[in-house]
Amino acid sequence: MERIIRIAIADDHEIVLNGVREIISGFGGFSVDIVAGNGKELFQKMSVAEVLPDIVVTDISMPVWDGYETLDNIRRKWPEMKTLILTMHKHELAIIKMFRSGANGFLLKNSPPHELQKALTSIYETGLYFSEVASSNLYHRLQHSNIMPSLTEKEILLLKYCHTDLTYKEIADKMAITERSVAGFRTSLFDKLGVNSRAGLVVCAIKMGYVPIE
Repeated sequence: MERIIRIAIADDHEIVLNGVREIISGFGGFSVDIVAGNGKELFQKMSVAEVLPDIVVTDISMPVWDGYETLDNIRRKWPEMKTLILTMHKHELAIIKMFRSGANGFLLKNSPPHELQKALTSIYETGLYFSEVASSNLYHRLQHSNIMPSLTEKEILLLKYCHTDLTYKEIADKMAITERSVAGFRTSLFDKLGVNSRAGLVVCAIKMGYVPIE
């Protein structure tokens, strides 16, 4: 019997909520069991559900509980619950904050349906999804072999600092090097890991085990 991946969705825009539910329900092997207009409503419905979802899909900007508060409460009550952030917010620091808050994946609302299916499947199977990383050579190497990119100690340290709220200038001070040196290490990491943003570096750091999902 085929395994059904159960989904819960929270979004304060009814058209978006119903649209996402219809799209996911059309994927083979998926079932949308819970829908809510905000994070608190979602949490309350999950608390009395007979069967918990495998993945929670939530927006960032919502009334009552926004995405951050929703994630915080979900991870406190159900530490192993997987979550996908589906939003129009593409500010890099917002993406990093979501991953630091425990999100397993991030996807923009204007993404095509097949990418949503890919994100949900990846989160269910591997526990992580970010489109920039998923399309990189690193992702496929991590999926299919034990061959890891060779990183220097400074590059690994920069990867770990990218996971924080520190600016690049503050990271340079922490590493006791110049901002120009930080930029050089960052460029090297971009080349080795096949990404082009700090958020991509954060996801790589999580995927490679250098920082935990909090």
